[in-house]
Amino acid sequence: MKRIVITGCSSGFGKLMAEAFAREGWQVLATTRVPEQLAPQKNLQALAADVTKGEGRAAVVSYVRDNWGGKLDCLVNNVGFGVNGAFETLLEEQVRRQFEVNVFSAMFLTKDLLPALRAAKGRIINLSSVLGFTGMPFAGIYASSKFALEGWSESLHYELQPQEVQVALVEPGGFRTGFAKNVEWGAANDSPYAQPVQNFRNFFSRRMERNAGGNPEAVVRAVVKLAGGRRMPLRTRVGGDSQGLYFLRRFVPQRVADMVLRGVSRRLMGDG
Repeated sequence: MKRIVITGCSSGFGKLMAEAFAREGWQVLATTRVPEQLAPQKNLQALAADVTKGEGRAAVVSYVRDNWGGKLDCLVNNVGFGVNGAFETLLEEQVRRQFEVNVFSAMFLTKDLLPALRAAKGRIINLSSVLGFTGMPFAGIYASSKFALEGWSESLHYELQPQEVQVALVEPGGFRTGFAKNVEWGAANDSPYAQPVQNFRNFFSRRMERNAGGNPEAVVRAVVKLAGGRRMPLRTRVGGDSQGLYFLRRFVPQRVADMVLRGVSRRLMGDG
């Protein structure tokens, strides 16, 4: 029976992935801030651990050592949240916390678990975003955290090849996970950004009201397939918006792509 650690399983992709892997017969250790949100299920163990903290990561390492003989077949670094708003209005604390959660927790937990992953010739799957390769107004800090995750993951992909530890990125677009409900916003009141930021927030509120976005099960299926397949590609994009933006970035001349994205940005910041 294969063993997997998944972080950030209180809700969203993490919760769905933990349940899906347990149904597939994997032994699952799911880290979460709220263990009771994960219903009891065969093969699924919830662990109350904050992986942004050393003691939380140590608890994960101890579990893998004590219960799985120090071998780990797959690590899914999923934990994350968003800080949005005009860069000038964000607090230093918000910027640092964005990187602590979205980047450093993945880096340091991976570092701690590499001996167990190496022992099992395991896999590392890092949850990135469409904003891991494209910027968006008022999402600069979130996007920069995902850009950082991408650069580190790609380097690790090549670095660990000789040790037969595979590394992959999953780049979802917009999905119905409730992610937007947990976004932190900078205080744009009495600033030049006040109205554009409000328009931007209104846009996402309307999307939430319409339950817009793809079915998150598509991302879950992609991760399950990567974890169980023979060879993982470095990047897997999930969702029409992720695929479309990648095509725009990769195959359309930069000048034309920039014109398109500036037009999109104007609409997001406008009153429509």
